[in-house]
Amino acid sequence: MKKKLIVIILLSSIGILAFVHQKVSSNFLDIKGNVINFEESEINYNSRKIKKIKLFHSHLGDIHLAISFPKNYDNNTFPVLFILSGVETGLDSVKLVSDIRNNILVGFDWPISENDLESKEIFFNLNKLFKKIYDAPKQAVVAIEWLNKQNWTENRISLLGFSIGSIVAPSVQRLLEIRKSVKIKYTVLAYGGANIRLLINENPYIKPKWLKPFFGWILQIIFNPIDPRENLPYITGNFLIINGKKDNLIPIKSSELMQALTPFPKKIVMLEGEHMGVGKKQKELFKTIKKIIRKWLIENNAINNN
Repeated sequence: MKKKLIVIILLSSIGILAFVHQKVSSNFLDIKGNVINFEESEINYNSRKIKKIKLFHSHLGDIHLAISFPKNYDNNTFPVLFILSGVETGLDSVKLVSDIRNNILVGFDWPISENDLESKEIFFNLNKLFKKIYDAPKQAVVAIEWLNKQNWTENRISLLGFSIGSIVAPSVQRLLEIRKSVKIKYTVLAYGGANIRLLINENPYIKPKWLKPFFGWILQIIFNPIDPRENLPYITGNFLIINGKKDNLIPIKSSELMQALTPFPKKIVMLEGEHMGVGKKQKELFKTIKKIIRKWLIENNAINNN
């Protein structure tokens, strides 16, 4: 009786997941609605002027950005660097890079908050959480399209993905190419990997350990359209890929798969150390990463060097 019950539960789970996967996959490449309004506030930070922007979208909800400008940006146009980061997002991410010179830096706020992940009601709100995760790449696409229409934006818009952001970045770029709205010529994929199931199975912080294979299998099915392996073969541009030789979060098979699937032309840089971060122990690594990215962007004329 117990065995029959387990089989029924497993088959039911597979059926439900298959239905959910088919439904969300078919809708993933379609972005409904439009930006109906926005609001902004402004602060000064070091030698930069930062605007906090909230876009009101008719279907995707509120989209939050932090945009770092040169002090005297009036009546000028600048290259734009759009950041999809990991731990530090939005305002925090642009504050980390104050020496960007005559270029515009945009930090994107993920629609998922810590409260969404830590709430005791998380199991009962999974549908809302999954929708927020699915909407994240679409929100980034809408934000980039909005930026492209601003009078201070040049036609040089680069996409910079770090950690989780580098996993999501290929889906963002693919959506932009499908919509034929904005051409991303230069893309940085730093400390990411492909194959969501593998990323979950090898993550040392997900416990209990015995649950990881099942958890990885479920998330692969649900979020497969966001997986870099589903998007990298369909995008074009110039790519810089950075990975750590001893990354404790991204397994080597996953990073190698991302490197292999990324189209040419591409440059691959392997750095010593573990996963990137912004903590005290990782400051030197972060400086090295910034230096490598700046050099590559300047060499390709993706940003201003003055």
